[in-house]
Amino acid sequence: MARTLNELSASLKEFITENMDAHNITGMKQYRYNNLKIVVADPRITKVPQFIITIGMSEATFNLLTGEKLSGGLGPDEKYVYRWIDRGSNKQELIEAYRRAERQIGKAQGAE
Repeated sequence: MARTLNELSASLKEFITENMDAHNITGMKQYRYNNLKIVVADPRITKVPQFIITIGMSEATFNLLTGEKLSGGLGPDEKYVYRWIDRGSNKQELIEAYRRAERQIGKAQGAE
C-alpha cells in the first residue's frame, strides 16, 4: 500500500537527520525538521506534476517526474532531498500521491 504524504514527510525527516548524524554535523537542531511537510501541487493549477517541500521557513517546488527543482530553495538540506527522492520507491510514491489528488479532484468536480 502506498504511503501517505505524512508518512513520506516522516521518511524524509528521518533520512535528513540520520545523514546529518552520519556526517557529524554538530550544533544542528533536529527539532527544526518537526514541521517538515510535503504536499503535491494542485493538479488543476500546474501543467507539470509538482510537489512542494517545506522545511522551517524554506520552501521549494520540484518537478515530480524529473525531480528537478522548479522554484525556491531549501539551503543545505536540499542535497538530502535530492538523495531521498532517488532512494527506494519515494519518487514513485510521490507520483501515486499526485495521482490520488487528481482522482479526488475529479470526483469532487463530478459531484458538483
